Amino acid sequence: MSTEFQITVDDYIAAGLLNGEMTPKSKIIHLVIDIVLVVSGIAAFYIGQPIWASGFIGAAIGANLLPFILRRIVIPWRLKKHYGKYNKMRKPMTVSINGDEGIKFESEDGTGLLNWKDIHHWRENNEYLLIYLAPKIYHLLPKRIAENGFLLQDLKGNFIKNIGEST
Repeated sequence: MSTEFQITVDDYIAAGLLNGEMTPKSKIIHLVIDIVLVVSGIAAFYIGQPIWASGFIGAAIGANLLPFILRRIVIPWRLKKHYGKYNKMRKPMTVSINGDEGIKFESEDGTGLLNWKDIHHWRENNEYLLIYLAPKIYHLLPKRIAENGFLLQDLKGNFIKNIGEST
């Protein structure tokens, strides 16, 4: 069954943020670095090195504040600006599962088949599904297409069968 959808600016921003989310492994690495910085700052303070202590604690604060500012302000602003320049992104598209071959995308500009074997990996949250052709190049599918009859569970089943679990 083919289903038509259109990507909104909110979809585009949310997909960009989902793409940039840390993996569980990178979250653990970030946490370890934060703990090392804080412990180093406390240790430097106790051995009488307040300048080093301030540097370590400041680095720990910056390591958390900068990503927060980027994700909440800078990245959404840049993605909104990019979406405004990306005319083809705003046009209606149709998606369908093409049997054992892959996913078929159609628009007024043409048709393309994305074979299962060409999908690098996939990622999802409650609202979106990202289909990666390469580590950072993806197709965006809003999960609301299921409301229009798209068999989202079948697509996810094909992903698990042909690619593996979501990352």
